[in-house]
Amino acid sequence: MSLKETSDISIKEVRRDFPVFRHYPSLAYLDSAATAQKPQSVIDAVKGFYERENANVHRAVYPLAEKSTALYESSRSEVARFIGAERDELIFTKGSTESLNIIANALATSGRYKTFVVPTFEHHSNFLPWQYHSLKNEIKFVALPIMGAELTMTEVEENLTGVEAPFVFSIGGLINATGYRTPFEDLTELVHSFGGLIVIDGAQLVPHEIFDFKKVNSDFLVFSGHKMLAETGIGCLVGRAELLDDLTPFVFGGGMVDRVSIETSSYAKERTSRLEGGTQNISGAVSLASACRYLNKIGMSAIHKHVSYLTETAREMLKQISNVTVYSPPDSHAILLFSHKNIHSHDLAEFLGRTQEVAIRSGHHCAQLQMEALGITSACRASFYFYNTVEDVERLIEGISKAERWFL
Repeated sequence: MSLKETSDISIKEVRRDFPVFRHYPSLAYLDSAATAQKPQSVIDAVKGFYERENANVHRAVYPLAEKSTALYESSRSEVARFIGAERDELIFTKGSTESLNIIANALATSGRYKTFVVPTFEHHSNFLPWQYHSLKNEIKFVALPIMGAELTMTEVEENLTGVEAPFVFSIGGLINATGYRTPFEDLTELVHSFGGLIVIDGAQLVPHEIFDFKKVNSDFLVFSGHKMLAETGIGCLVGRAELLDDLTPFVFGGGMVDRVSIETSSYAKERTSRLEGGTQNISGAVSLASACRYLNKIGMSAIHKHVSYLTETAREMLKQISNVTVYSPPDSHAILLFSHKNIHSHDLAEFLGRTQEVAIRSGHHCAQLQMEALGITSACRASFYFYNTVEDVERLIEGISKAERWFL
């Protein structure tokens, strides 16, 4: 199966949309889980903003500023539609990390929540804020133990039994280190039945499949623009309206105030203003809206099918190399974590990059506790997106074989 078989757009046509592949025609870019490449349409949207609409938003009444504000807010609406949320349920942030910190800080200082629960296979960005704020605010912290790379509903239910409510359960939709897709739909229902809130880290999930915030019925969703074709430094915090209204501001300053006095100050009633203090990343919002348009043009279902095919093809090929161990579970998506018995992950990644033009990542992937559960300290990670080809996968496998001859 290929993108051509699942969409009217061929993979060859898609790759022409990405300037990086014109500049580096031999590049096999297998690091999209770290950051995705950018199509020309997104680059042009950012360039067009700076050429035609560049002014600060929500600040002035002259025409250029009004045009900039209209573009910024229309970008919010477009991104909200992409993930099935209302316009005023979406807050622009710097990315998933900042979004998670905003939520953890606000919920911890509210005095309402008794426990924070986070699985140990989470990216550090979805572990450290909950751990830090629980310790700082004397909230119980439960690090849900994960043996290996997957969890079961039974394990979660057993760990939630006895947890004092209300609590917060935060989990990744698609796990950064291994590509494991968590059963977040069922987990949402389970967490709610125990009296908790659920936060879904969608940094890896949202770029790869259709996500409907309302249908999933989650309480909060966070995701990052740069993993889905947009600029770095832009992301989103999505929350149910009544929960966003209860969040205390994380950034205090221009644009988020209602009235300032010597004794005390009040803040904007509109949640998007109150939670977006200071000048926002306007071009980033424009780029994210453009990225959503591009992804919709390709089709999220077609993207998911193509990437699934590449993931399974790569898995089967890696399994044929006797000294390679694949740690990603059988149904992982877009991401394969693996190591070589006799070549350190950093050495293998550097060899592939410098001699074969195959870009993969190595290390602990901001998931040290996950590495411990797998019995390793470092591994290689190959990640796929819809602009990748079977030839990219074949070059990865060929490169590993060449590395074996070089090192061994």
